[in-house]
Amino acid sequence: MKTRWYRKSGVKGLLVLLTIVFVTVACAGAGASVLIMSKGVQPLDSKNYVDSQSFQDNMYSLSHTIINAINEREILDQADDGELVDLAELNKGKTLTHKNTSGLAYKAGNLYDWAKKSSWDRSANVLICRQPDGSDYYMYYNDFADKITTGELKFVFGSDEDGWTENAKDILAILSGKEYTYYGDANDNIGIRNDGVEYVTDADGNVVYTDVYNYESSGNNDAPLKEAYKPDGADSILDVVNNSEEWKGNISKAYEYLYTALVEYSDASYGEKVLKTYATGVTNVNYMYVDTKSDKVYTNIKGITSANYAKKLDELTSSGDPLMLIAPDLQDCALGFSNIADWTVSYWQSMIENTGLGEENYLYFVSVDKDFPVLDRIKQEKLVYEKFEPWLVPIMVISVVSLVLALAGLVILTIGAGRNNEDEKVHLNFLDRWYTEIVAGMIFMIWLLGTSVIVQTMDFEDIRMVWKVTGFSILGIWCGGWFLTGWLSLVRRIKARSLWRDSLLRHVLILVRKCFSKCNDLVVFLGGNMISRVKIILLFGIFVFLQFMFSVMTVNGGSAFAFLLLIVMDCAVLYYLVKKAWGREQIIAGLKKITDGELQYKIPTEKLSGEQEQVADYINHIGEGLDAAVENSLKNERMKTELITNVSHDIKTPLTSIINYVDLLKRENPEDPKIRGYLEVLENKAQRLKVLTEDVVEASKASTGNITLEMTDLNFVELVHQVIGEFEEKFEERNLTMVVHFDEEEAIICADGRRLWRVLENVFGNASKYAMENTRVYVDVKVDRPNVQLSLKNISAQPLNISADELTERFIRGDISRNTEGSGLGLSIAKDLVQLQGGEFKLYLDGDLFKVTIEFKMK
Repeated sequence: MKTRWYRKSGVKGLLVLLTIVFVTVACAGAGASVLIMSKGVQPLDSKNYVDSQSFQDNMYSLSHTIINAINEREILDQADDGELVDLAELNKGKTLTHKNTSGLAYKAGNLYDWAKKSSWDRSANVLICRQPDGSDYYMYYNDFADKITTGELKFVFGSDEDGWTENAKDILAILSGKEYTYYGDANDNIGIRNDGVEYVTDADGNVVYTDVYNYESSGNNDAPLKEAYKPDGADSILDVVNNSEEWKGNISKAYEYLYTALVEYSDASYGEKVLKTYATGVTNVNYMYVDTKSDKVYTNIKGITSANYAKKLDELTSSGDPLMLIAPDLQDCALGFSNIADWTVSYWQSMIENTGLGEENYLYFVSVDKDFPVLDRIKQEKLVYEKFEPWLVPIMVISVVSLVLALAGLVILTIGAGRNNEDEKVHLNFLDRWYTEIVAGMIFMIWLLGTSVIVQTMDFEDIRMVWKVTGFSILGIWCGGWFLTGWLSLVRRIKARSLWRDSLLRHVLILVRKCFSKCNDLVVFLGGNMISRVKIILLFGIFVFLQFMFSVMTVNGGSAFAFLLLIVMDCAVLYYLVKKAWGREQIIAGLKKITDGELQYKIPTEKLSGEQEQVADYINHIGEGLDAAVENSLKNERMKTELITNVSHDIKTPLTSIINYVDLLKRENPEDPKIRGYLEVLENKAQRLKVLTEDVVEASKASTGNITLEMTDLNFVELVHQVIGEFEEKFEERNLTMVVHFDEEEAIICADGRRLWRVLENVFGNASKYAMENTRVYVDVKVDRPNVQLSLKNISAQPLNISADELTERFIRGDISRNTEGSGLGLSIAKDLVQLQGGEFKLYLDGDLFKVTIEFKMK
């Protein structure tokens, strides 16, 4: 048979590993590329930052921020701090006259300071007081409550008082909103009148207000604000609304205009902060915006005024720095960026005009000092660009190459999946034998869960790029590993034609078909002509019919004879059932005795009849057959034991001669070093064969119990001490530190001293051979009446790739790759000898931890 390299298990394992590595590199490269491109670096872009598209985009974004800030702070140029700002003029977009034209005006400085506060208090409680003439008067709750408290105003209760409130404190609590809040308007008449109050009078008893209720805003824009500053010519905004003809009754509009003014000045404050970040000396950016109609100039360039900006512009455009000069007319534009596109000019013009600042008469200039003397945002972006730009293309190439190699590995693994060079059969592993849908669902759910966790872990903005790339690598390992697991399992199933055979859907359909088949079998069974079935059905039918008939006759006719027949029939059926039950009990009792080992037992058949008698006869013959089989098995076991003993004895004679002659040859002191080496190997192998022969005989005798034990009283603790002394040198040779802990109490057990010594020798010898060098071996003897327990723990030098039960089988060692001189029988012999002496031998494996416990009952 032709050997194919891609079918070798080692090659497959290497290909799986390389494929996952390539997928990991591809994912890490793709993630790194995306992260680098998020920093503004584009594939095949200019290596020089100022010539890159990222630089143009950053300049566009920066210019948009500057122009927005200029537009937002424009209101600060319309009025000085001491000048008045009429809220109606400001809200309607009129030119500010710096006069109180509408009756509601504030000083510009007050509005600016008020707007800069972090939050505006909207918790003012305003009351609407309905006057007798139907008009409204607005008052702060605190002022109204003070007047009620001092007696300047009084509540007058009507005769139809409903008992909700009984004094002014309750009414004030309601109006304060601490107990209840009432909503509505004057037409609904919801307010104090609903609490039994008829009206409010002054100190002289004159009716002042017919109703009082809370003002409720329709939204944030007209919410009542706690006033930080007074309006011009008034004590409060309520004073303006109550007394001004233009604002009378328009409290919502007044608050809305005030809120709008504060928003504009808040935006202006933010614009001021933005422009300060681009002030002279703190940025590499030079900008200038000119309203060419009014010659108003906004710039951070020293020495530029409205009178000389045109002359200075020629110097700026010839400086050699990257720049952009934009005006409404395309012919007036100067493009100082490299690789500029044709649509860029209109793109910038649209940006400026969309801010609301640029109309038909403007000029915008922006440039960057190409030496970048200041560490500002754009220089930081430059440093990032220069740091990552050289990596982008190589990373993308590596990612693509890795992806191609991963696909190539996948193809090769697909071709060789399930095959080896020994035969042409498709070999399935344990996962391939599970139901197809269950495996697919399990792999998908595990993959989805792990992917979600990894993606959520990476979804933090402040996480460093190296950790994000690491996250992409982990994602590649996770996805690649589970994809290969599922894909190769699918390929093996297809090759073995077990995809549908092991499908859960197929088994469900088979189960449905079996259900229908069973129903059909039941019909066939019931329709069959076998005597026993027909007899049971007929007898049951006759019994039910007679039972029904006798019951009807007894109930309807009151016939004593029918009732007597019913009792006789039931008693007969009961006797029949009890007899059958007794027969079953006899058969079960006989089976139990045969199972317990009484193979010669015979079930008595004298009182049995029918099928039960036939079954008992069959069982009696089974007992005879089992007896013969057990006797034959014991005979074979004795023959095996005798064979092992005889062969071992026959091997010992020539083996002893070989050992003696090797010793004689060594005494001749041959000069050739090769001959001395050969003799050394021959001696070691002969000694190992001798030990193995002895171990085989010992294991055979121990497993069959063919050993004569000399049970005496032994001090178990002292015996363990002696064994430790014997193995101290061997432990020191491998740098193993023994940590011993013994209970002070002595432990006397009944055991065979020579056999128990062999057990301890095997256990400690196992530790000295297979424990990892430079580690500790823990030996504990614990007296826990009525038992004493020896515990030995160590870390294995090689992986423990089998279970604890397998490790105590014959010729089994922890790692099949070991080249030690062990026979693989030590633990098996130790376990059998301990059990023969009435003790308990247990192994415990956890990773590389090896633990053995030996427990005996104390006398």
